[in-house]
Amino acid sequence: MSVVVDASVIVALMVADERQPAAQAHLEGWVESGEELHAPAVLPYELANVLARLVFDGALEADRVVEIWPDVAALGVEFHPFDPREDGPAVAVITTRLRRRHATDSTYIHLAQQLDTQVWTLDGPLARNAADVGLPVKLIT
Repeated sequence: MSVVVDASVIVALMVADERQPAAQAHLEGWVESGEELHAPAVLPYELANVLARLVFDGALEADRVVEIWPDVAALGVEFHPFDPREDGPAVAVITTRLRRRHATDSTYIHLAQQLDTQVWTLDGPLARNAADVGLPVKLIT
């Protein structure tokens, strides 16, 4: 069994906020049940963007960013590369179905479809939009 985790889940695990207990509970459940964690190779870049934004906004000390990366690696998430010829068309279709302008979220959904599993997220709009069109996304609450 496996799950696809998006960047919002990883951020909540690494940076304390009100969503951290829910993300931690899910992580513990996945580990206990032997679930493998997967993500598209874009996740580290998304994480870097979010952490940088938190630093710029004053919500995170810059020194903490360097400390967070080993914790991310310790989660054991398997990163999957993106092949433009193989994955590009499917990601474009998913992005269109979600009625979004950016394809990043679609890479998670496409990976979940390939692995026959679900994406877990803390992104409410993504979960709602995906549910509306029958895509495999679950909201952590």
